[in-house]
Amino acid sequence: MIEFLTAQPAADQDRIAALLAGEAVEMSIMLKLDFANEALFLSNRNIPFVDAKWGHTWAAGSGLLVGIADVQGGDDQLAPFREYSLGVPNEWIDKEGWAADLVEMVLDKPNYRGRDSGLYGHLFDDGAPIGHPFAFDVGVMDKMSVAFVQGGAVVSLTTEGMLARKGVPVYGMQTYFDQKRRYAGDEGMQFTTEFNKLIVATDW
Repeated sequence: MIEFLTAQPAADQDRIAALLAGEAVEMSIMLKLDFANEALFLSNRNIPFVDAKWGHTWAAGSGLLVGIADVQGGDDQLAPFREYSLGVPNEWIDKEGWAADLVEMVLDKPNYRGRDSGLYGHLFDDGAPIGHPFAFDVGVMDKMSVAFVQGGAVVSLTTEGMLARKGVPVYGMQTYFDQKRRYAGDEGMQFTTEFNKLIVATDW
């Protein structure tokens, strides 16, 4: 608690301490996706707001943040990753060719792969943001897919935590377990661990 309060602006610390001591705390969940063409700042609030730390305008969620899976990972959690499920807002669906645009977005890997993502929280006092946002999870975007449902679509986005590459062999070497973590159905390297050896991936 002390570390959290000292990280907040000095002018807000007493009020934040009082809010946290109350029976209920008003809070927003925020998701930053740093796409190359345009960064997205999403929240689960009903109306947009501006944070006091970075000055970003966090758009009203309108159901964009459908679900967040538990943190997953490899052996001993050395390769943590998280999957977000993002609903497509009605204003996108109302546009002509929205489904094709969505597929194009998913296939445009340079626009998101390896770029920053972050899940944050922000305290509110009587409907207004107070203090600075605080991070729940930060990492980089990895894989994206889309599933079309009746009347809309859901985008799944996998992000890797800061330790995601810690458990991966260096110098282009690859293990069966690392390959399975990234591509669950790939059995192409299943025999490489029988002799406890690494293989060097080809560069075709």
